[in-house]
Order: sequence, then structure tokens, then C-alpha cells
Amino acid sequence: MTKLKILRIVPFFYPAFGYGGPVIHSYNISKIQAQLGYDVNVFTTNIIKHNLISNTLPRYEIVQGIKIHRFPIRFKIKNSHYWITPSMIPNILKSNSDLIHAHTFRTFQTDIASFLSKIKRKPFIITAHGNMRDLTELAILKGTSSSKLIKIHDKFVKSLCISAADKIIVHSKYEAYWTKRIGINEDKIEVIPHGVDVEKFSDHTLKEKFLNRFQFQGKLILYVGRILRNYRNLHDLIKMMPSIIEEVSDVKLLLIGESFDLDYEMELRKLVSSQNLSNYVHFITNPTWEDIIGGYLSANVFVFPTNRSESFGIPLLEAGAAHCPVVAPKIGPVPELVKNNYSGLLTKPADQNDLKKKVLRILTDNKLERTLGDNGYKRISSAYTWKVVAESINNLYSELI
Repeated sequence: MTKLKILRIVPFFYPAFGYGGPVIHSYNISKIQAQLGYDVNVFTTNIIKHNLISNTLPRYEIVQGIKIHRFPIRFKIKNSHYWITPSMIPNILKSNSDLIHAHTFRTFQTDIASFLSKIKRKPFIITAHGNMRDLTELAILKGTSSSKLIKIHDKFVKSLCISAADKIIVHSKYEAYWTKRIGINEDKIEVIPHGVDVEKFSDHTLKEKFLNRFQFQGKLILYVGRILRNYRNLHDLIKMMPSIIEEVSDVKLLLIGESFDLDYEMELRKLVSSQNLSNYVHFITNPTWEDIIGGYLSANVFVFPTNRSESFGIPLLEAGAAHCPVVAPKIGPVPELVKNNYSGLLTKPADQNDLKKKVLRILTDNKLERTLGDNGYKRISSAYTWKVVAESINNLYSELI
């Protein structure tokens, strides 16, 4: 029996998993809600991967019980994810839902959902996925055309979206702090984290396939995430490798992630070459889920070289699900997700020497590696599964209906 009619609005959705958090989160929550008997309709675009619009994806299909409606992108504002889908507007107005839940912020889809929720007088929720704060402060956007567009949007549109929302979901206390800084009332903010599919990371046949395919032997240091300038500090990972190799000769560094910046990727590859590290540093820049999971299961340590721009850290959950110990700086949301000396080792921010020391501690101590990895699994599998996250969101819906 149908419990609730949910209209979920997100600019990128299945199968566009390369867009990371918003896609992974909205897909997994939708799947669980559909399994529970909710009538879940997702309004999205026909984007399929980074800046690639698909003309072959079905306009409508049902996947895992989720009713997916794709509306064609007619044009976009340059260097942004502000994709214009005019045909979505009348369909939102015609929809018969109990509530509207929009994912991401500063997008055409969330903007029109916020305006139309007022007309329809339906409860409206925004999950901002880290995008509601003042993004112009971040190094990744400073001086770019995107930064100028954000300022224009915030001047004319942001307050209207925020006022329309009954609740704003953030993924960490750190993100809540940033969200409050732009003037949003604390009563409107709900902290509900991302989740992870723990069962996916228990398939050890993927480890065997991964090692056979890439022929990795010895110790493995892993990074998973976008290859994007100013997003995470990948230069330091590469620069620390010569001194790591001096102490652990059979070690490799593996960087797995979609390349969102080819110029930056080439800089990293040139750095690898200039440091004579071609046999020690490897890239997988168009990974499958099997590659990603196999990498986590094969790694001895996962390194997360984040900066203060991070609002969460899904790879930290994935590493925990795979029993892989973590080394990460003690900044942003990291201390919420990694307990120092229990599920990982936290480093001083922007301290390459401390990062190297903590990585070496794990690489040279098998018992420590197992203990941290097992503790990480216990922590993630008890508090960060999609089932737990979906239950929190469903409880929030019940409060609003």
C-alpha cells in the first residue's frame, strides 16, 4: 500500500553517477523508499556524465521501483550546472505529490521547485549537498565565471528558495555551521548524513578481479575522488611518494576518479614523470564501480587529502565499508566521520610530513592496519547505511505531512 507520494527533483540522476554525492544519495534513498511502498517520482534532466547530454536515455522509465522522468536540457548558462529544462515546469504543476524534495542548490530545477511548491502549497525540502553556503569563498571557484554567476543567483534568487523550504537537510555538523552562517534559522536545518551500501563492499571477488586486471603487488595507497584542481590536494600525495618508497619499496599510489580537469590531470602526470614515479603512481580516470570497490578492498590505506571546502566525505564511508583504514587531515567534517586512533589516523592540516608519517605507520604495521580497518567497518555499518539514512528522512517527512 502506498504510504506517501514523493516528488524528488534533482538535476542529475541515474545513470549519471559521475556527478557524485547528489546522484548516489538521491538514487539510494529513492530505491529504499520505493521498496517501502512509497510512490517515488524523480524529475531530472537528460545529462549522463560530465557535460554530456544524452538523446538516447528514455524520457520515462522505472528503475528499482523509481519512476524516472527525464526532461530535455534546452540550453545552459556557460560553465555551470544551471541547465534549463522548461518542460519540467508544467509537469511539476500537474504532479500529484504529498511533498517535494529537491537535491542540490543554485540549479534551475531546485529554483523552480521552490517557487512552484508555494503555488502547490506542498511541504518543500532541500538537500543542498554542501552547495548552500557562500561558495565564492572556496579556492575551487575563486575568480571563475561560476563565481560571478553564484553572486548573481544569490542576490536575486537564493532568499526566495530558502524561504520556500520547510526543512534544509545538511550532511554534517560542519555543513550545518556553514549553512547557519548565511543566515538560515537553526530550526530549519536537519543534519542527516550520506550513507553507503555496505554489502557492495563485502564482495571479495572484486578484489581478486581488480588485482588480476591491474597486476598490483605489494602495498597499495589509495585515493578515490574527482581529479579536479583545488578540489583535493593530489600534488602532495605524489610528492610524498619518494620518501615513502625509501622505507616501503614495494608500494604503489593509485588515484581513482573521474577527470573533471584534463589540464590538471596532465600536470599530475607530468609531476609523476618528473619524479621518476611512473612505476609507482597509477591513474584510473574512467572507473567502473567494480574498479572503485576493488580498489578499496585491495588498498592498505586510504588517503583523503581534503581541504576546508569539503562539506562531507563519501569516500571516508566507502573506505570504512571496505575495512580500509583512513589517513585524513583534522579539518572540516573529517573528525565527525573518522575517529582518530580508532578508525583512522588524523593529520595536522596541510602538513605533508605528518601525512607521510601517518601513512607509513599503517603501511609498516599490519596489526594497526587490521584494527583501524575493522573499527572503521563497525562504525560505518552501524550508523551510515542507506537504511539508517532513509529512516531519518522518512521520519522527517512524517513530521511535515
